[in-house]
Amino acid sequence: MRDISRRQFMSTSGRAALGGLGLASLPAVLTACGSDDDGGGSSASTSRDGGGGGGVSTPRFGLSSSPQASYVTVLAGPILGGREFGLAATRDDFTIFDSSTTVTQSALSGKLGVVGQSTMAQLLLLERGLPFKLFAPFMLGDDFVIAARGDITRIDQLMDCVVATDSLGGAGTTILDAILIGARAGFLVADLPRKIVVESSGERTSALANGDCDATIIHLPQAKSIPESEGRINYVGELWKTSPNFLKETFSARTDWLDENIETAAAITAATIAQSRRMQADYAVWDAAVKEFVEEPPEEREMREIWPLITDYSFWPTDPADAMSDERIEFMIDLGRQEGLIRKDLKVDDVIDRRPLERAAELLNS
Repeated sequence: MRDISRRQFMSTSGRAALGGLGLASLPAVLTACGSDDDGGGSSASTSRDGGGGGGVSTPRFGLSSSPQASYVTVLAGPILGGREFGLAATRDDFTIFDSSTTVTQSALSGKLGVVGQSTMAQLLLLERGLPFKLFAPFMLGDDFVIAARGDITRIDQLMDCVVATDSLGGAGTTILDAILIGARAGFLVADLPRKIVVESSGERTSALANGDCDATIIHLPQAKSIPESEGRINYVGELWKTSPNFLKETFSARTDWLDENIETAAAITAATIAQSRRMQADYAVWDAAVKEFVEEPPEEREMREIWPLITDYSFWPTDPADAMSDERIEFMIDLGRQEGLIRKDLKVDDVIDRRPLERAAELLNS
């Protein structure tokens, strides 16, 4: 598994490879749409067979951010769960890019088969008319909270204090808006009169601890890491409680790739769901996957803190019928529309290719 920056990508693949769908046609906001926190050859798939027949090959995956403990499914699914369904994926089949823009460019140029990134970033591709469709989720919810200092204990108080979040289209702003909508706050991030932009959740945690902001959107373990000596920290809103239809991270592919690789897409989908079921049923299985695939695994204390949320609120896709339901897709489209990111009249069928999920359900039941 390799990291590749925007500069490296442009020097190795060149703008000409993208033709009319080059950098200029991608929305600038895509750069912010990854996680909060070498293109791999000339083909979107490797030549080796997965061993299961049925037309399954091993694609090249591109991710817009490095895997974290809460969504280790992005690697654990295809790699650990894949062989059961004829998929022979390894870490070498995954490349980490530094933004949604660069991973999208690589997929458009044919160097990648599958793109894994935030659902909002995926929807922005469709908003721009690019030929992609979602086919599998790997992360539904997450452990984000609105953390606030001192006397700030209610969402309505955010209108009267300094709130730190990331740029429009970023994971933090999207999740903060989802919480505000779910809580019927009556306002969005764009309406906050005293917001400041702090791009990473780690830096936002420091800003809250230091008093540079009064409230922010960060992960639960980050909020709990702030020492009591820095003052009382309140949880004003939690994503998992207010937004049950949130769909955080998904796999997508170009529509022509999907037409030619339905069995491979179905194997990825089935493997991700099967491995999600195993990890959700056994803390030790998840812990082992995190230690294998996450560069800097959290301390066990932090893992134990979010484990009940993962299991009680189903952060991972375990049910093919619910994983990318119409309700989830409609919620995300509406969220993007309210944020001003989506202006097209996108419908569920414009966004999803359901064939891999339907075939995955058959594989899981066989």
